[in-house]
Amino acid sequence: MIIFAHGLEGTPNGSKIQTLRNSGIEVIAPDFQGMPLIERVELLEKISLDYADKKPILGGSSYGGLTAAIVAMKYPERFRGLLLCAPALHLKEPPVDETTTLVAPKNVPTVIIHGIEDDIVPISCSIEYSQNSESIIKFNKVNDGHRLSNSHDFIIDGIKLIINNND
Repeated sequence: MIIFAHGLEGTPNGSKIQTLRNSGIEVIAPDFQGMPLIERVELLEKISLDYADKKPILGGSSYGGLTAAIVAMKYPERFRGLLLCAPALHLKEPPVDETTTLVAPKNVPTVIIHGIEDDIVPISCSIEYSQNSESIIKFNKVNDGHRLSNSHDFIIDGIKLIINNND
């Protein structure tokens, strides 16, 4: 099971979420449309508490990746892994500010997928996050843009890697 946070302009039925569902993965996809980051974080905290006993993977894309990274850092015990797709880790808005250093939590196996042709979120954000985090088990720098529309197989493989890392 994965709880997946869609991006700023995404929906709970976006292509990544549909790909995950079509591959047989159970996906909880909250609707964050129109919410600022702080409201997304609060909703994801609540939903992740509802599923904490199942120890889901937490994932997110772009703005949703930032949301997932924040929640995983605050509540690492709730998750068996973290999947970040082109996460917008460079944005500074509440609850993140200039003093906040985002890192993947220890003991939470983390996979990052980021397109080298991303023109919305600089790949340098994911590189810096990866360098500051001890629990990165895979960083896929893919030949793709921000939407990662040609990289869905890497997303599924990342989930499988997290699951296998926990077994």
